[in-house]
Amino acid sequence: MASAESSGRRTIRMNIVDKSKEIVKYICENFEEWDLDDPIEEGYIDDYEAVIGAAEEEIQAFEETFEVELPKTFKELYGYKNGSGYMCALPCVIGERDMTFCLMSLERITSSKGYFQNKDALLTDYPDFFSAQDIERLSDSRIKPYLFNKRWFPFAEYCGSCYLMLDMNPGDDGKVGQIICYIHDPDEVVYVAPGLEELVSEIYDETCS
Repeated sequence: MASAESSGRRTIRMNIVDKSKEIVKYICENFEEWDLDDPIEEGYIDDYEAVIGAAEEEIQAFEETFEVELPKTFKELYGYKNGSGYMCALPCVIGERDMTFCLMSLERITSSKGYFQNKDALLTDYPDFFSAQDIERLSDSRIKPYLFNKRWFPFAEYCGSCYLMLDMNPGDDGKVGQIICYIHDPDEVVYVAPGLEELVSEIYDETCS
């Protein structure tokens, strides 16, 4: 008989995967509301359905490469789909912006870390771009006051310039594995959710319930 703990894990896994499925279904039916191309007509949904999950060995190799222990729900989602191609999988409203994020594959995350979030740089390192007032306005005790951080992992992309990121180096009032967003032009990093499970649940509740 399965333990209560393992049963709980199954429930979490089914929850995040099933909700992800429903979110993608919702986008296929309501793409115009998000100003998206028809994912069925464009073939995005066919490509998405062809995407398989990352093998346990692939996830482990990623963790070893970056010396990180990924959150369980992150691994559960990637065990279902290793990226979403051009299919919007995470439609978010961040601040007043509608952002339709595509899930990046582990390979894409790895390659992006070669040039993005591959160094530690504080906001104060860019005085030409961030005044003291800007830094105060952007201050959030849950997020360290960086623009770039080696322990931030971009995993979902919007328009090639905005990224949802897994924060493995949070601020004093933050939580390891929380979700933050890098927004370009004007550049800023904002808090999104306590974790991936909470983010997916919030999107599901707002779009599919």
